[in-house]
Amino acid sequence: MKVISVCGIGIFLMLAGCKTVEKSQIVTAFQNAGGGDVSQATPAGITSFLAQHEDLRKQLTPLCNEHRAKAPANWSTSDEGKICTANAQANFFGKPQLKSDGVKF
Repeated sequence: MKVISVCGIGIFLMLAGCKTVEKSQIVTAFQNAGGGDVSQATPAGITSFLAQHEDLRKQLTPLCNEHRAKAPANWSTSDEGKICTANAQANFFGKPQLKSDGVKF
């Protein structure tokens, strides 16, 4: 009987320590675009990926704005929050280079 209860407690502790992966629309869109595992990515890596995928940034921007408006304080550390923060940075810094028309002042 002790063995069963010890095993039961051990299994419970193992399951309690597992992190549940968020499956939001934002995370799913990022992963489907080839972004990979968000929990293992650095913020700079996510920003760099989004800077190269303008169509994904355009898709994520309204979703992020909607979720950010009603997010709890710890949202920015979640997978979804990390993507949205990186998306905002990529939108600001990831603009395409402007081409000159050749006319001098």
